[in-house]
Amino acid sequence: NYSAGSLFCSAGQWGVEVALHRYLAASDCRTNNPDEADLFLVPDYRACHYHLAPTYRQKGLTRADGDDYNSALIVNHKEKYRDGSNADEIFRDLLKKLPYLSRKRGIDHLFIFSDQGFIVNFTHTFPSWREHISQSIFLTTEAFTPGCGPSCFSPWKDVAIPGHIDWERMKQIRAENRPTCERTLLANFHGRLPINHDYYENVTVRRALLNYAMLPNVSIGGFIEEYFEVMGTSHFCFVPEGTSSWTNHLYESFFAGCIPVIVSDQFVLPFQDLIPWNKLSIRWPQNDIGESLYLYMYELAYHRTEVVEEMKRMVDKHACWFNFYAFDDECSPYQAVLHDLEKRKR
Repeated sequence: NYSAGSLFCSAGQWGVEVALHRYLAASDCRTNNPDEADLFLVPDYRACHYHLAPTYRQKGLTRADGDDYNSALIVNHKEKYRDGSNADEIFRDLLKKLPYLSRKRGIDHLFIFSDQGFIVNFTHTFPSWREHISQSIFLTTEAFTPGCGPSCFSPWKDVAIPGHIDWERMKQIRAENRPTCERTLLANFHGRLPINHDYYENVTVRRALLNYAMLPNVSIGGFIEEYFEVMGTSHFCFVPEGTSSWTNHLYESFFAGCIPVIVSDQFVLPFQDLIPWNKLSIRWPQNDIGESLYLYMYELAYHRTEVVEEMKRMVDKHACWFNFYAFDDECSPYQAVLHDLEKRKR
């Protein structure tokens, strides 16, 4: 069952796979007549199912008695995850269940790719994808996929979408969102860095951010309990490239009312028709993290306060585009996706 476990899989950044499926399945846009359909969504909770796969005596996993692999907390755990060694075969079996895929060579079929990291990028989940769905529409959190590059994303057909943020996490972040006049920190970043995670040893932009750690009114480091408070009291939130070009740090910054400073050159931002990114964020070359960026932020925050106040107002206004728990007809990620799909339909 390619869409099993919707409750469990609705959590975390790959929850977008469930959210978009459930919204479109219940929307007025849906038709049960395939001859009337402009597009076909293929429900597939791929990222969730592969992340569920355990390793031998996995650290942090509450294992069942006498079982070196499976969780005691996830009911029927071994029946819910996918075997990565058969990934290509599993995906090809899915395509065989799609009776209308061949009608237009797949150009009217939608596939959601919610996490393009090491585990679930094209290379691992569907190595032969170019033979079968290269013409299909991809709704993806990341345009430039590690191990695949720009050939995995075609701007003329594919859609960049935001990652999913859990309701409770979003609510807690919003609770710390302070007015500009009450913000005491210039900028912050807390998360995975070369000093706390092996995968990030060669991520130069995050290593460069560590040079800001000792500067006045800047908070840089690993994970901290007061992370939401730090974001809510900072004027700027760094959004650096990680092991791939996209990161959910961008969307969290919106709920904190924190102006994003995007230092990821290949990050293709979502919903560019609807969000004036140049008016509510700063985009800075990732190989130029140094004194000039710090001085630029300092000048804005402490000498051009009216500019920062307006940027913060715009950040707050446009946060609704990333709230998967908003069903507003005017502003929600669902409306933005439909907006982009309407253009592809034409």
